[in-house]
Amino acid sequence: MKLTRLILWSVVLLLPALSSAQSERKINDEKRCVTCHVQWHEDHDQANNLLPNIRTSTVIDGRPGIVSDAEMCLSCHDGYVMDSRETFSSTNHQGDLDKAHIRIQGLPLNTTNAIYCGTCHTPHALKPVRRGSLAPFLREPVTNSTLCLDCHADHAQDQGSHPIHVIPDTAAKLSAETFLGTQGELECMTCHPIHGTEAVIGVSVQDRTVLCSSCHASKFQINSTDHDLSSTLSNKSGAIGPSLADQDACASCHVSHGGQGKFMWAGDLDRSQGENAYCLGCHSATGLGREKSFSHMGHPVSGKSIQQAVPELALKAGDQLQCVTCHDPHQWDPSGKHAVDSANEEGTEYTSFLRLPDDSQGQLCIACHAEQQAIVNSDHGVSRVGFQQYFSEIGTLHGQCSTCHDTHGPSGLRVTEPQADLSRSLCESCHTGTHAPTTIGGWDHPLGGQLPAGVDLPNFQGGLTCITCHDPHNWGTLRESSPTADLQGNDANSFLRITNWPQPELCLNCHPEQATVINTKHAIEDPDHNTCSQCHSPHNARHASGILAAWDDQAGETFSEKICLSCHQQGAVAEGKIPPAWSHPHQYGTVPPNVRGSGTWEDFPLFDANGPNRSFGYVDCLTCHDPHTWSFKSELATPESVKVAGDHLSSFLRNPARKTLCTDCHGINALWKYNYFHDPERRLRY
Repeated sequence: MKLTRLILWSVVLLLPALSSAQSERKINDEKRCVTCHVQWHEDHDQANNLLPNIRTSTVIDGRPGIVSDAEMCLSCHDGYVMDSRETFSSTNHQGDLDKAHIRIQGLPLNTTNAIYCGTCHTPHALKPVRRGSLAPFLREPVTNSTLCLDCHADHAQDQGSHPIHVIPDTAAKLSAETFLGTQGELECMTCHPIHGTEAVIGVSVQDRTVLCSSCHASKFQINSTDHDLSSTLSNKSGAIGPSLADQDACASCHVSHGGQGKFMWAGDLDRSQGENAYCLGCHSATGLGREKSFSHMGHPVSGKSIQQAVPELALKAGDQLQCVTCHDPHQWDPSGKHAVDSANEEGTEYTSFLRLPDDSQGQLCIACHAEQQAIVNSDHGVSRVGFQQYFSEIGTLHGQCSTCHDTHGPSGLRVTEPQADLSRSLCESCHTGTHAPTTIGGWDHPLGGQLPAGVDLPNFQGGLTCITCHDPHNWGTLRESSPTADLQGNDANSFLRITNWPQPELCLNCHPEQATVINTKHAIEDPDHNTCSQCHSPHNARHASGILAAWDDQAGETFSEKICLSCHQQGAVAEGKIPPAWSHPHQYGTVPPNVRGSGTWEDFPLFDANGPNRSFGYVDCLTCHDPHTWSFKSELATPESVKVAGDHLSSFLRNPARKTLCTDCHGINALWKYNYFHDPERRLRY
């Protein structure tokens, strides 16, 4: 009971004290308010005081609130109560600023409608948000650039201005005093101090090098290159741009705010060019980079997507192919080994603002075209002695791919005298000289003829060209150990697009009618030749007709006799089938069936001393024999037929006698003579 009474008396005694404290707090609050809001004081005499009659539309709790001005702030922040003189000597955010470039939203101006201290600050403001931070009485927090964006909302756009709310790269070298967001992200105040005399931190005159390089040091490899216009560079046509003296290397292309498109672009953009517009603004017929105007009929850069990720170029599947896929506009040489020696230096396969060099390994091109990597260790590899001699003679070094490909050229191929068939022109530019192990230019497989229907091989306007048969990037089966040797090709390699050994698959792809030679006694193979190349040579043949292989100095006197007797002689592959007599008399000639109108020339082909003659000739070996077909009767052209001796229905005879012209000269007896022509005794008898 005594304890209860004691507690009650204590409460009673405290009540006056609590009432007095509440009254004192109210008085103190009023005193704090009237420090600025003088007219709120109970003794305020509006008519007789010395304060100016300030008109305001601001109403606080039903009473007019005086909109303060800088003088009111300085009455305390003058070094007597709060020493903020250094801050208040700032020229930033002071006076009659150009409000055309800002949009003030919900923030007050002073009595002259200008920005002043109270625009951003108020004594009724936010308290500190983290331990140790200042309490600057801001109307909005500076974190997330909220306060800044109240007026500079257009600078929050990703397009045209430097991005904010992003975390700098770990390689960035920022001073300890750099203002960052709560998560270490960039904010407006990272670059722009609110108070002070400099509008941007670390900028001297118009040179932003110190500021920009703190985050983008790697981009300053652009210094002294043709992409650095901070000092006027000269080329063949004179000055290539306006003087940007006292500015940084970034200024010619980038502005911090209000740029065109992404990357804070300083120039105009042709939106129809897509992402390539950034490059084409200069690299055009009228641009600053007109000496290297864009001409990309070679490698496509528009409307093409990357099919799979390319880590070497930081590409993801689906990314669009564009100029910067291969080029880094900020670095002249990706390896850092080839410095710029002079303005407008001509680039090489190791420089030219490439992301990777097109060196002897073809790094840049093979990053995307990995399937072409086999070329490096082939006879088309530029490490080969012949290529090095060629480069030495022309005084120009090329990388693995740029030796043949001209990425920016009109055709995409490095040809000095473009012809209708560009691949042929390119191949012949090397394979008619002294540096290629295989030269052409004799009697070669004819080019330009239309490919048969259904043949799915590369062509030029539907016609045969070099790359129809050859894939210049893939040598094929390698039988030699040296990757730089001048290898002598055969039917298993030689850059053939389709294997041609042991079966002549490439040849039969276009000449399926000659497949009848397979499984016959003329189907001869050896380690270097298939059945076709035993008789035919696609390059440098000894005769244009049939691109026939070497058969000079063979027995026989006529065109066909030399061909056939190159095998059908003693010591040759067909020595078991040497005809004892073979030469048809040549005293008399005749006209072939196509001239007579009774068939085709192939029914009974005639020849003269130089080869096939489609208008007049004499009978020769190939008049009667078709070396590709065992019998004109298809039912006899079976694998078993090679095991039996030939007769008048087989023996590679071209046609049945009724389709020939023998009876024109020999009457009915021609049938017997035709049958026994190769038997000397029977031949004399009949």
